[in-house]
Amino acid sequence: MDTPSSGLGARKLRILLANEPRAYREAIAQALHQLRPDVEIETAEPPDLDTSIRQFVPDMVICSEATDTVRSNVRVWVELYPEHNSRSIANIAGKYEEYAEIQFSDLLSIVDRTEDLVR
Repeated sequence: MDTPSSGLGARKLRILLANEPRAYREAIAQALHQLRPDVEIETAEPPDLDTSIRQFVPDMVICSEATDTVRSNVRVWVELYPEHNSRSIANIAGKYEEYAEIQFSDLLSIVDRTEDLVR
């Protein structure tokens, strides 16, 4: 029988990516998969974001525009370049952070912080 301290029954961190452009979304997903192999990653087209949230139940969402479903159902989310601006916004358990020009290292840091939150 698995115990919580054994880690054997622990659920993987889940990240859903639904940002544009598609090539950027796929590149982020591939890099996250390589650098954080224990994280479960799904991608979706932006119009399918709300449906994908209900089906996948992610801990973190990376998207171009946070919908009401994202804001009310996901603990951590990142809007990458909303309205085609150079800034990005992260919501980490209710705390907002703005990035003038977000870097991949910033996304990795948010992933790690999300993992700490869900433990």
